[in-house]
Amino acid sequence: MRRTRRIAVALAITGVSLRRLGRDRLGLFFILVLPFLIILLFGGGARSGTAADVAVGVLGGGDGPLAAELAAALEAAEGLDVTSFGELGELEESVRRGRQDAGLVIPASFDELVASGEPAEVELLAAPAGLPEGSQGAIGAAFADLDARLTTAQVAAETIGIDFAEALASTQELDVPGVSVEAVTVGEADTGAGPSAAGNLVLFIFITSLVGGSWLVESRRLGVSRRMLAAPTTAGAVLAGEALGRFTLAIGQGLLVIFGAAWLFGVDWRDPLALAAVVGLFSLCGTGAAMLFGATFNRPEQAGAVAPPLGIALGMLGGCLWPLEIVPPFMRVVGHAIPHGWAMDAVTAVVAEGAGLADVATELAVLAGFAAALLTVAAWQLRRALTR
Repeated sequence: MRRTRRIAVALAITGVSLRRLGRDRLGLFFILVLPFLIILLFGGGARSGTAADVAVGVLGGGDGPLAAELAAALEAAEGLDVTSFGELGELEESVRRGRQDAGLVIPASFDELVASGEPAEVELLAAPAGLPEGSQGAIGAAFADLDARLTTAQVAAETIGIDFAEALASTQELDVPGVSVEAVTVGEADTGAGPSAAGNLVLFIFITSLVGGSWLVESRRLGVSRRMLAAPTTAGAVLAGEALGRFTLAIGQGLLVIFGAAWLFGVDWRDPLALAAVVGLFSLCGTGAAMLFGATFNRPEQAGAVAPPLGIALGMLGGCLWPLEIVPPFMRVVGHAIPHGWAMDAVTAVVAEGAGLADVATELAVLAGFAAALLTVAAWQLRRALTR
């Protein structure tokens, strides 16, 4: 009987929290309108840029002189910022995450293939959003000199009947058809709204949670919470009701962004189970933050004014508005000192790479730790605020 009564009290408190949402126009704007405006404004734009800032990762080539010459040509090419990689997976991940604008995979047997007259195919890796404008021309220009020299050497070797290596050493121009660049997209392309939708999913779950936390300040100010404690119930039931209300609000915001982005912008969220786990755990983080927020402030108007800017600032630090890969290393550490950075890593992996539960297990474990810590501290602080 007592357990049933506590559950009824918790559900009643949850219902009050959700009904209050219908009277908060600012809260409705943040929940229903703003996420989709941001996705619409920033999600559909194609990637643009100029060849002057093209970051290119290079893998392979072997130790031969021709591979070294090609690497030197890429290093010297105007408009290219070249970085060497040792593993294909590392290069693909760097391109996928936006650390590199493009990647070049040169076969390890480059010299042997060219010397034998066989095609030496170089793969050009690109992110789903495409290459910056003019980047293919800049990369192609780096191949032009080597291309011209190899062609001349090959023609001379076949026409005069001399050794290819001897012809190559004596010629100054080159261009061999055997050196080609094949473009390969890393990951699956989407409408362009996927990265923006992923960022907005994390950003607005937390903002909405904080806005819901400001309503808790109003309940405390009006004495609603104290009157509930005076009823034949327990502080635990009151805390559970307040937590469930904020969690329901956060989950509702997450579902709205997920289904809205899929319907309006064609976003493919990929693995639903992995996405549900991320959203659920991050919503628990938002719930704990909301309760702590509501237990800390004493004036509802002050809490309402602070909630959106604070949520946006934390979202910026956590990579919701831009990838953490483009910020300095110290800021990446800061971004992962809050739950946002881990949630963004997980959501991005699910959306961009089709990651499953096992692939984001580390991120989920960290989010669970953040959620447990925030909920524990928030429950303790809110209990003190309601009983003092």
